[in-house]
Amino acid sequence: MRVLSYINAFRNVYKEIKVQKKFNRQFLVPYLEELEKKYDGKFYSEQKKKIEEYYGLFITSFLCSSYKRLSGQSLTVEERKRATLFGILTPVGDDLFDIDKLSYEDISAITFHPEQFNAVSFTAKVAREIQSYLLAHVPHKSEYIEASQNVLDIQIETAKQTNSNISNEELTRITYTKGAVSVIIYHQCLDDKADKQMQEALFYIGSLYQFGNDLFDLYKDVRDNIFTLVNTCTDFTKLREQFLNRVTEQNNKISQLHSGAKEKKAFCIVMNTINARSMVALDQFVKFEKQQGKGIDWWQMERKDMIVDMEKPFNFLKWFYYIWKLPKY
Repeated sequence: MRVLSYINAFRNVYKEIKVQKKFNRQFLVPYLEELEKKYDGKFYSEQKKKIEEYYGLFITSFLCSSYKRLSGQSLTVEERKRATLFGILTPVGDDLFDIDKLSYEDISAITFHPEQFNAVSFTAKVAREIQSYLLAHVPHKSEYIEASQNVLDIQIETAKQTNSNISNEELTRITYTKGAVSVIIYHQCLDDKADKQMQEALFYIGSLYQFGNDLFDLYKDVRDNIFTLVNTCTDFTKLREQFLNRVTEQNNKISQLHSGAKEKKAFCIVMNTINARSMVALDQFVKFEKQQGKGIDWWQMERKDMIVDMEKPFNFLKWFYYIWKLPKY
């Protein structure tokens, strides 16, 4: 791939981030304040930071805008609003499980019949309002509902990750499916629904992203006794090889999309920037494994052994190297 392809791809992402930041100042931040006042509650600081800097900024400007560029389009104002609202709903929905401890029946009611649900907590009230809006405004309601069901089902299954006896096969299925449905549902918030080829590509993209999250959340997951493909790995060299094979499968799925060659090339470059970070982390853990021996007990390791510092100059350079390398797999 020519250097110009990379430059153009990242220029588009940079421009989109600027647009989304402006949109967040005008809509997202005031809306969060409005929700707090309306429902007499507060988004806790970590949650608010996730919304403003990740779900409400990065996901929309990075993922959703990339989906649109595949067809030579830009996000409309309404698409941006729906995607941004779902960016609030994502961490709020997690809290319905983890903090509010709502039952499956209650969360299902909020998901599919929010207007009928008697919300009590601040979190539940916010989730009810946003989901009510999305169900009323998504252009392809049946596809959005199906995607919502998939997200709900896999969220329930993540509870299995607290069991130390969970099998590698089950961990793989849950990890990959969780990531996949999360990126697919953002596409179903947009005007054009994701067709079969797009959903297949997004499944691989999302699965790799979730695995990447687990690489960088190694310390947090060990602290919280959440078992993942990373902290249960007994051979990081093999895991790295499996990751690269999956990148190749992802790239093949992207090449099969019904878009122009130029658009698919740019999409492949942008999608692999996250996987490039994962490669830096995998290289670090492969090196650490060679020092410690296979079958590392991460619960006996120090925090510094589990953290991947992407601000280190060497890691930063390696990231750029893999950004260049991975789209060619």
